[in-house]
Amino acid sequence: MSDILAQIIRETVAKGYQIEPKAFDLLRKIAESVDLAGLINEVIKQKSNDRTIREEDIQRFLIKKERKESIEEIAREIEEPPNFKIVLNINKLKVLTGAVGYQRLFSSRYQKLLNLIKKRVDSSNLHTISEISSDRSIKVAGLVYSKNVRRGSATVVLEDETGKIEATAFDSSVVRSIQEIPLDSLVVATISSGKRNIFIIESINLPDVPEHIPNTSKRKIYAALTSDLHVGSKFFLKDAFQAFIKWLNRREDEVAARLRYLLICGDAIDGVGVYPNQDKELTISDVTKQITELTNLLEQIPSYIQIFICPGNHEPVRQAQPQPPISGSFAEPLTKLPNVHLLSNPAWLEVEGVKILMYHGRSLEDIVATTPGLSVERPALAMRSLLKARHLAPIYGRRTPILPAEEDLLVIEEIPDIFHSGHVHILDSERYRGCLLINTGTWQMQTSYQLNMGITPTPAILPIVDLSTLQVVTMDFSKQETKQQDLEQTHPE
Repeated sequence: MSDILAQIIRETVAKGYQIEPKAFDLLRKIAESVDLAGLINEVIKQKSNDRTIREEDIQRFLIKKERKESIEEIAREIEEPPNFKIVLNINKLKVLTGAVGYQRLFSSRYQKLLNLIKKRVDSSNLHTISEISSDRSIKVAGLVYSKNVRRGSATVVLEDETGKIEATAFDSSVVRSIQEIPLDSLVVATISSGKRNIFIIESINLPDVPEHIPNTSKRKIYAALTSDLHVGSKFFLKDAFQAFIKWLNRREDEVAARLRYLLICGDAIDGVGVYPNQDKELTISDVTKQITELTNLLEQIPSYIQIFICPGNHEPVRQAQPQPPISGSFAEPLTKLPNVHLLSNPAWLEVEGVKILMYHGRSLEDIVATTPGLSVERPALAMRSLLKARHLAPIYGRRTPILPAEEDLLVIEEIPDIFHSGHVHILDSERYRGCLLINTGTWQMQTSYQLNMGITPTPAILPIVDLSTLQVVTMDFSKQETKQQDLEQTHPE
């Protein structure tokens, strides 16, 4: 036994503690590599009425020490500056008025989606609607003006720049496809002439995305994806969000140590006057003060974490989509934080080489309401419908207001590696043709409106993406203890 070990044991016994033989053997083994005096002091601090130092007490200290050294090593490993690029942030948009504005908008939509389709090998021999004849099958691209699905058939009116045509499908697989197609979407349909001057739809398809290999980060970096904090609401789970902030600052595990990005996809605040009698459900009834409270929370997050915020339907911005970033006096508190970036809705980012599409998701309500088989319980499936349509808000005239702009910036022209959305307050994910689709839940308890609608939110569960693999884990901050879980195991196939 070394003199130092003997001295430490004498001092420990003098303080009224006993050391079990197994603990003594472990101390002797590690005496050369560990500060024994510091170890014993830390172990004693954790003791209450128990005056015996056991082997497991020593092992707990060693695990904690090893973890701390690992975290410090990770911090040194990723000291490089953040690597991100804001690809699309819509600050200015040429807005038109009246019918002319919407004509220009849908013309832009048609041309953009048609250009996407024409890049494909199977898009040859596309014709205009005016070229349809009664003597042969012909492939056309047109916007879905209307559709009527009946038992055993479905009738669709298609429109392009040359005219309209009404055609009917009788094949059951084609009828099912029509049921899933949102109104005002661009489709490619093969049409032939039938009896009694009826045109027959032989096949019909949305633009869709091809299979692709997603981009990934060269270094192991994590990004937390969230939305719908609703700061200012009496239902905002502030304690849970504070637990998230404390977890970030402690950096006691690898995920927290490697986390460098936080994406907030709309409804960061609850706003004022968004719905009837909202004032009865607010703790902060002033929008500026809500944003100040949000800023107070975000400034507690380590400054090396880059924070991106896009608006939703509760922020003080234009409600018609696309929406500009929070700006003016409302944005002033947030702009004082150097690591906060205010974005439009939608917005495109490249984070560590990974292409991310942020869209708050108001149109998900319209997709769910008009598509058989979809529900708010699986919002990622509604997101998949948007991706297939290559448009973030294809349906005009329902709950999602759309701006009559000269250019349709809601067309999904690029293929995202991650499609991030929120709005419905339910955590969900799906992988589709190489794209990770993730709806990021909420930090708000069930509201009276949700209770009446039978919607059960999934609050304070945070999805975190490893950008080097695009694998997702979740951290549950709704309880005292945080735990990690693979998001893809949280819903059945």
